[in-house]
Amino acid sequence: MNLTEFMRSKDNMKGRNISELVELSQSGDESAFEILFKTFQTRLHHSLFKVLRNYHETEDIVQQAFMRAWEKIGTFKGEANFYTWLYRIGFNLAITKINKSREHQIDEDFELTLKSDDNVVQNLTDRRLENKIIDLLNQISEEQRTAYILCEIDSKNYEEIANITNVPIGTVRSRIFRARQFLMENLKNEL
Repeated sequence: MNLTEFMRSKDNMKGRNISELVELSQSGDESAFEILFKTFQTRLHHSLFKVLRNYHETEDIVQQAFMRAWEKIGTFKGEANFYTWLYRIGFNLAITKINKSREHQIDEDFELTLKSDDNVVQNLTDRRLENKIIDLLNQISEEQRTAYILCEIDSKNYEEIANITNVPIGTVRSRIFRARQFLMENLKNEL
């Protein structure tokens, strides 16, 4: 295929809807997947940045999410919309990244706190509280933690969380309630 044919095929792709682009991607059409990438890259970056709070780490996770989506596009069944499926991939990668780098980040933050002359006591108190919350979140079930993080950190509503996690809205409400209750019970002396 020459460049002109390639550009024509890309222009033709722009008019297609998401489900058509997914079907073409599932049959190996890289230009269709490239349009999906361009369509959802910024949205996914914005959502995952709320979880990771680091621009460069978010860039890496978005790239990994799209690479994983391309590898697994054949497993997409269309039961949820494509973005929900893609977001779930990205969110899982972000949580894995957070869990792997958490100890390293805590050590770095602690060293920075010790070197800082301003508000050392307050910074140390804030870090202790933050570390306590992280420890408590690690004590609850993965299902409760995921629902809580999607709600409180990523500002997703119950319906969006239900779609992402593939559970009923009532289950989402219950998981978030239990996570909040656990945190409040264990933080009441800290606040």
